[in-house]
Amino acid sequence: MRNAIINRKTEVPRPREWLGIIVLFLVAGIVGHEPWRGDETYGFGIIYHFYTTGTWLVPTNAGVPFMEKPPLYYWTAVWFCRLLGGWLPLHDAARLSSVMYMLITTRFMWKLSRLLFASLTHGEALAWMAVALLLGSLGLIRYAHELSTDVALLTGATVTLYGMAILLCAPERWRSGGAWTGVGLGAALLAKGFLVPALFGISALLLWAVVPALHTRRTAKAAGVAAIALLPFLLWPLALYLRAPELFMQWFWENNVGRFLGFSVSYLGARNEPLYFFRIIPWFAFPAFPLACITVVKRWRTARYEGAYALPLAVAAVGTALLLISASGRSHYLLPLLPAFALLGAQSLPLLPRAFLIGWNWAVRVLCSAIGAAVWLLWWNLMHPAAEHPLAWLAHLTGKWLPLAYMPPGSQRWSCLLAGAIAAGWLASFRLKTTSALNTAYIWLAGATLAWGSAYTLLLPWLDATKGYRLVFTDMMQAANASADAKGCIAAYNLDESVAPMFQYFLGRLAPEQDFSGHACPLIFAKTYRDTPEVFDPRWRLIWKGSRLLDEKNEQLRLYERVRE
Repeated sequence: MRNAIINRKTEVPRPREWLGIIVLFLVAGIVGHEPWRGDETYGFGIIYHFYTTGTWLVPTNAGVPFMEKPPLYYWTAVWFCRLLGGWLPLHDAARLSSVMYMLITTRFMWKLSRLLFASLTHGEALAWMAVALLLGSLGLIRYAHELSTDVALLTGATVTLYGMAILLCAPERWRSGGAWTGVGLGAALLAKGFLVPALFGISALLLWAVVPALHTRRTAKAAGVAAIALLPFLLWPLALYLRAPELFMQWFWENNVGRFLGFSVSYLGARNEPLYFFRIIPWFAFPAFPLACITVVKRWRTARYEGAYALPLAVAAVGTALLLISASGRSHYLLPLLPAFALLGAQSLPLLPRAFLIGWNWAVRVLCSAIGAAVWLLWWNLMHPAAEHPLAWLAHLTGKWLPLAYMPPGSQRWSCLLAGAIAAGWLASFRLKTTSALNTAYIWLAGATLAWGSAYTLLLPWLDATKGYRLVFTDMMQAANASADAKGCIAAYNLDESVAPMFQYFLGRLAPEQDFSGHACPLIFAKTYRDTPEVFDPRWRLIWKGSRLLDEKNEQLRLYERVRE
């Protein structure tokens, strides 16, 4: 070890400080904004369907079955809507399910790390470092705060790792290990599909082949327990197959097998580019990934049969290989691999030279402090646009991403209090010396919390105005109400999976599909682009057009009225 993990003469973060910074990290930016275009809009559309109809079997988005992902996360979000919908907007209540899943993930990451590192010196400190590397991975920060099924997938992967770790490190607890493995696999299956269960199945076979200690009856019995624990999670696919076999095949064959082999990528999208994941992994899993690479090289000869090394390496290697050969590729496919990278990375932090840790920690402190200060200054300038400030140029630099003329309604008191608590936690970390590996992990997580938390509390109203659809639909309905056909229905034309559910949510109605040759509805709400000709049909005239503030996708929404004869 080239540096001290902990030192009696060096102050280290106390457990309550770890818990405090983790809670601040998880809650910053989780509420206070609408569903944002992308996974949140169509995901909330499914949640809203389950919530309003009381059904649970077929994920449906704005009246259309949406079989891309299973419903575990959506079921959980509906439960939060029913529990907290009276106090919070439904979309905020639903997003709190991500906090629940991240808390479960953090808890099992801690248990998993403690178990794997129990035989190592300062095992508890290594466990905290693994948790910090997981939560502080650059790619996770965004998804941990989104309304996204991938959060539940990460939870399932972490629980599965914990079950497998029990079989490696405490085989006498094979019943518990098998049960947690089955539960984790089931959660991953109902969160996203078959890829992650396949990943862990292949990893388990690889470990069984190379680790002689697994060649026992206990391993076989644990596999049986895992299979039994998995059975309840198969009820949804079975019920879907019995109720709607064509939808089951759409989910299983097209969205699972087809996305991996490639025969459905042409119409489902997300085609994997050559070497895409080689380009993405280094920053998405930063800093865990480069640290994991150091561990793989440094500890191969001495630790390749140890659970703390073999288990995460097998999962990381198999998972990376599967993603490289998959026909589909998106950055968040890496989320289930982050716990493995973090477990490996934590083992190399104590191997880094003290001089490197000192330089790294001070670089993090300077960079994150600058980001935090810039966010506070930017917020002050946005809140006082008419005043002259010596740093007013800062706001103008961000005009491409933030609507400078927008003034959010209501008070910013709670945002300021939360941002202040985050800043206080960051400042408190300056008492920690920069020479220990444990302090390095804490400083990184605290810095990530400051950078993310400051921006997504203080600047959240301005970000929301550019990413949500509420302002667009409010403006559109003013034009619709002023129309002579205000009492008629509004049809939809070319609305995609993101716009259609927001129409239903904000307007409280489904929009029937209708093209410009139809006569059922006197108004048509259409999704187009700015360069699309305004006249589709001379029998219809444009009465409104609008876009999200600073929309970079060239999207334009329009409202047409049938010309009266």
